[in-house]
Amino acid sequence: MISALRVAGFLAVEVEGDTIHARLWASSVDFTATPEGDRWHLALLWPVRSSDAQRAQWNADHPEALMDLHNGETRLSMHVGAQDLQGLARWASLAELAIARMIRWRRAQRQPGEGY
Repeated sequence: MISALRVAGFLAVEVEGDTIHARLWASSVDFTATPEGDRWHLALLWPVRSSDAQRAQWNADHPEALMDLHNGETRLSMHVGAQDLQGLARWASLAELAIARMIRWRRAQRQPGEGY
């Protein structure tokens, strides 16, 4: 999986025990890849507490990359095979879309004067 992540263009690929950390782009947050049988669980956490309705709409629109709450933050998760470059490309695309959406959700939650 390490080589597949690098070939797919992910940055800062590092291993910590059974978990691989990588970035979508240089200034993005890490996502993790953890083995689950013959597949890998990719997960990205974003510091926003999305609503049930927001997650339900996302999950209905994107059933291959589901959102839930994990430790109070919104988590995007997807399973891919170890050498599935097409699946990794799909992950990158969906993760970018999810981050854009979560940024809008967070901005909508801000109180007046809280900042940009």
